[in-house]
Amino acid sequence: MDRIARETSKTKASPPHVEHPMSTPPPHTPLGPQPGGIARRRRRWLALLAALIGLGIALGLAEIGLRVYVASRGWTANCYATGLVFFVPHPQAGYTLRRNLRLRSTTYDVHTNSLGLRGPEIEVPKPHGTLRIAVLGGSSVFGYLAGRNEDSCRILEAELNAPTPPSIHATPSTDANTTTGAHPAKRFEVLNAGVPGYNMHQCLQRFETEIAPLAPDWVLLYLGWNDSEFAIRETESLQAKTPAAPPWSQRALSHSVLYGLLRFRLFPAARPKFAPPAGAETRITAQGEAGFQRDLRALIQSVREQGATPILSTQLMAARAECDNGATHFLGNSPEQIAANQRIAQWITQTIRDAASETQTPLIDVSQLLTCNPDYLGDAIHLTAEGHRAVAQAWLDGLKPLLSNVNGPANNDSLQTSEL
Repeated sequence: MDRIARETSKTKASPPHVEHPMSTPPPHTPLGPQPGGIARRRRRWLALLAALIGLGIALGLAEIGLRVYVASRGWTANCYATGLVFFVPHPQAGYTLRRNLRLRSTTYDVHTNSLGLRGPEIEVPKPHGTLRIAVLGGSSVFGYLAGRNEDSCRILEAELNAPTPPSIHATPSTDANTTTGAHPAKRFEVLNAGVPGYNMHQCLQRFETEIAPLAPDWVLLYLGWNDSEFAIRETESLQAKTPAAPPWSQRALSHSVLYGLLRFRLFPAARPKFAPPAGAETRITAQGEAGFQRDLRALIQSVREQGATPILSTQLMAARAECDNGATHFLGNSPEQIAANQRIAQWITQTIRDAASETQTPLIDVSQLLTCNPDYLGDAIHLTAEGHRAVAQAWLDGLKPLLSNVNGPANNDSLQTSEL
């Protein structure tokens, strides 16, 4: 009995076996990812890939459909992205016109040649018997609102090369940049060297790097308004005068009709006012005045150093007191701001007149010769097709004294005709 009792007591004292939580799991418990989880992740990735492929196909079909549509209207594929397609980087000026640009839409019909000039191809070097007039400036020279062959440069060239040009009988010149020898000039070329947005500093950079090598005989400067924003500043910034071209990514996207439609038609930027960011109290500063005159004189001097004759032209702007309200409202949001910006524009015009007198540079005073009305101006500064014809006629009349005798002395007086 004692032995049985001892065995029973020993059995009761032994604790039951308990599985340790960190012990090896039973053989039936799986280790690592289960086959069902891998299959679910694979299905998600395949669904995402299918969605991306479907989106790409949808965008491709939309692009093809839009290209068919714009082609049926006679437009180019870049017709919506006009803010991007015009410009490419320029090492000195910040940006310049794209070469061999083709742009056609309801608003624009623009072609540039292989040199980045709006207009037909020209020969380099300049052929014997050709006289060249280069016109420098911004968008008012380039001709935003004028169709193909309707800008002032093309009209002036056509008039100069007419069978009987009015009062123009060019004779040979001994200047290195003009025709030489015994044969009179056979043909005039007028180069549209305008670039939208260009100020005088940018015009100087483009002239020295791209226009002077084309050997112009005369350089007509139709500019000033794009420098108004610098004329009202207290400090001068060279970087501000040479803004960069759009980044390459945007220039690449500009070739997509779909991107242009979404970016510039469905979600457009605010319509620009062609006026400096001025309030009613804005005035020309001493620093701004000095910079304006310095840039203008540097451009005149550079033209002369390259062997060409500079010619100044005032601009037709909605600046005079008698300008129609249909054009002046682009100058501001209130009568006071409009009046302030008119004073700035009038200062620019008078400064160009004074510079012509002080530097003995021929002047064609377009601002005085032409009336200020919506028939000539599509906004405060940009010429309509009719405005381009009127300015071309004013240039033609003003050039007569210079072109009538190429070898004669420069006419340092203001070249004016009766008001049109």
